[in-house]
Amino acid sequence: MPRKDERIPVGRILVVDDQPDICWVLSKLLSERGHEVRTAQSGADALAALASFECQVAVVDYRLPDANGIELIPRMTERSPRLRAILMTSYGNALLRQGVIDQDLFAYFDKPFNNELMIRTVEDAVRASESGGDSLAKGALARTQFPGGALSQE
Repeated sequence: MPRKDERIPVGRILVVDDQPDICWVLSKLLSERGHEVRTAQSGADALAALASFECQVAVVDYRLPDANGIELIPRMTERSPRLRAILMTSYGNALLRQGVIDQDLFAYFDKPFNNELMIRTVEDAVRASESGGDSLAKGALARTQFPGGALSQE
């Protein structure tokens, strides 16, 4: 829950996961907080959604039927350069987490994740998008968040 003095940003969020239950839960939780949410269940669907939906944040699963999130996110940011990306996976390992850092993604979550922590992180990403800070600049220090403590997991 946000602090009383903290404004809840209204964001445009794309949730990309081949598991309909994950899409439904995140969509419901985020919509209840006033966000506009779209879902996609494949990489192709995600790219097609960007043609008509200018989102600020994408929550992307690593394993999709036609792509993996690490390869899909750069294609998404080509179309939406200010997009803040959050990667989630059930298949985390040190190499994948390093790839997330190398791409300077906004955040990384291992599944299952804490819903409240995910919502807070998505809203932080919306704020970052609104502030216009260029966290995607080449050569910038890595700012990837690991809210679930994923860096300590092997």
